Amino acid sequence: MPAEILHRQHLRRHLCFWAGCFIVSLTLIFGVHLYQARAVQARKQTVTKLKKQHMQLDAKLEEIGQIQKELSRLTEQQAVLNKITRNQPYSRVLWKLAEIINSGTWLTQLAIERVTDTNDEHNLKLTGFSHSNKDLGDFLNRLSNEPMFMDVVLQYALEVKDAGSRKGTASALTLIQFQIDCHV
Repeated sequence: MPAEILHRQHLRRHLCFWAGCFIVSLTLIFGVHLYQARAVQARKQTVTKLKKQHMQLDAKLEEIGQIQKELSRLTEQQAVLNKITRNQPYSRVLWKLAEIINSGTWLTQLAIERVTDTNDEHNLKLTGFSHSNKDLGDFLNRLSNEPMFMDVVLQYALEVKDAGSRKGTASALTLIQFQIDCHV
């Protein structure tokens, strides 16, 4: 074969070989580059997500802080309102007693004492009479169910004979004498 043809074939083989090596090298380089870019991008996305979550958590923490401040302010206001409403004027206590008491029960003595340990609590001592245990029980239940009166305790309930205080009645009337203690 002529030397020129051999030289061309040799040159063509070398060019194909080196072009193939170049293409393989470029493919490997671009593959590694794409892999690294995707790995770095995934890490960047993770970091970005974490930063976003951190910002969201900061916003939530700030919101929680504001809610806690508002809650503490409301708690303080509630404490002040409780003190104000806790110290009921005696007229409200008497009004509630007038609403609660039934027609078969009446009071002969009402004593309100301030408790020395706390300024916002008063002891209430009710002494009186009732026509029957049923009337007394009804009064005691109503008194216990009223939120203004706490720790309602019946100290005693005694049957007593009333020697006909009305004119013209000769028979003795049986009454229930009682004493009730509670906190206002």
